Amino acid sequence: MTNVLGLDLATAETLLLAAGKPVRLVEVRSKKGAKGTDRRVIKTLETETETVVYWSAFKTEVEA
Repeated sequence: MTNVLGLDLATAETLLLAAGKPVRLVEVRSKKGAKGTDRRVIKTLETETETVVYWSAFKTEVEA
């Protein structure tokens, strides 16, 4: 499997689809999390039929 841990979601999905397996995206959120726009892969799980990609949005820009 292609290692996509930490990559932005769009890039990770493109790489995995190019490898030939369907991709299922699962969003992970914290109860108190700040709203972020930087979507990153935090975990992957490969099954016989698909690759499950767990992702979360991170707040990476500092507000003034």
